[in-house]
Amino acid sequence: MMRAVFFDIDGTLLRMHGAGRRAFSAAIRDVYGWDDDLSHINFAGATDLDVLHRIIMKHGGVPEKASTTRFFEAFPRRLEDFAKTSRCDVYPGVQELVDLLAGREDIMVGLITGNIEACAHIKLACAGLHGRFVIGAYGHEHADRNEIAMLARKRMTDALPNGQRFEKIILIGDTPSDIRAAHAISAGAIAVATGHYSIDDLLQANADLAVDSLEDPRVMEMILG
Repeated sequence: MMRAVFFDIDGTLLRMHGAGRRAFSAAIRDVYGWDDDLSHINFAGATDLDVLHRIIMKHGGVPEKASTTRFFEAFPRRLEDFAKTSRCDVYPGVQELVDLLAGREDIMVGLITGNIEACAHIKLACAGLHGRFVIGAYGHEHADRNEIAMLARKRMTDALPNGQRFEKIILIGDTPSDIRAAHAISAGAIAVATGHYSIDDLLQANADLAVDSLEDPRVMEMILG
């Protein structure tokens, strides 16, 4: 019997101290010519595609496939530049938990993130976490995080050997959006208060477990229980 554990990235695994926001703003300027510091955008729990659409509409534009493609090519290039001069902090307990889960044959570890795939890889590499996640779904694939979660679950299920099924699915995130995405795929929702939301906020959003950090032993107990 297998278990699947999905992780969000920003606020859950790591923090890059605004490098993502600065890169997004720079790519907007590169592709659309708009100077926007994105102070009106709350990135917590958002998807890159949804954020892009909101910015375009704010400036009176209409989302178009060609310019969206150009933006998602420019964005990771900008993030790579900003990552060279930005701190990348890994939250307490993350390295140990991810390594432990990735080393087990009965657990598959994946990503459900609002980041586009290229940016997700850049962030994970900066944090020393690249290569631990076998399957993911990303923020360029859908504007709705619930849809991203459903896509990730399907990919993970399709990767199982014939005849096997998941005994338990867990999604670990730091926002109410992650909790809603977990419930959308019938997964247990573990919420960690390392982002913008408190434990009370996360419990009110119906997290099955809310913890101060992923060092909390209850996280592993819930995954294995």
